[in-house]
Amino acid sequence: MKVVFLETVEGSGSMGEVRNVANGYARNFLLPRGLAAPATPQVLERAAQLAAIEEQRQQSQDEQARGLVGTLESRPLVMAVRVGEQGRLYGSVTNADIAEKAGEILGDQLDRRRILLPEVIRTVGVYAVPVRLSRNVTGNATVVVVDAEASEGVEAAVQAMLAPPADEDEATSADAYGTAGVSESGESSHSDGSAAAAEDNLDDAGDASTP
Repeated sequence: MKVVFLETVEGSGSMGEVRNVANGYARNFLLPRGLAAPATPQVLERAAQLAAIEEQRQQSQDEQARGLVGTLESRPLVMAVRVGEQGRLYGSVTNADIAEKAGEILGDQLDRRRILLPEVIRTVGVYAVPVRLSRNVTGNATVVVVDAEASEGVEAAVQAMLAPPADEDEATSADAYGTAGVSESGESSHSDGSAAAAEDNLDDAGDASTP
């Protein structure tokens, strides 16, 4: 059935949008709730006006969402759960769980469908999860799934999981040491100096042996 959306329906259509939907979905859900209307000539005339209103509303939502990105990305979402052997969870962390935790940080409820989690989380770890804050604005939440009974405490366990690996610092130091005497051409500046000194010594020896 061809309908005009009178309201924005998440995952289905935006206000003023003209779309073909399943007959059962239209008759049993959209039409009875006043969310859409059959695409008659009279309703189609209203579609452009409704779309303009929706565009203004969307711009306002996008602006508000951009202000929330910093808040979302500045704080990890800590999910303290029961953990079994080899770091596997008793159960899983779902998009609904993450939506609830993100809502606590943002100060507003978040629809679970805005959490773009490809599959449920079943092991402890740190995960980057996209969160659609509005139709055109997406932020990346850092989700930390940690053992609720960690021996060092949840907070300390989270800090350890978020800390950069120590071997990265060591590798950086090793790289700096290894390249300290290397010129831009890739040749060692120390070896160039030694070669030059050796050549000078040979020249001096040659001059001394000349009568």
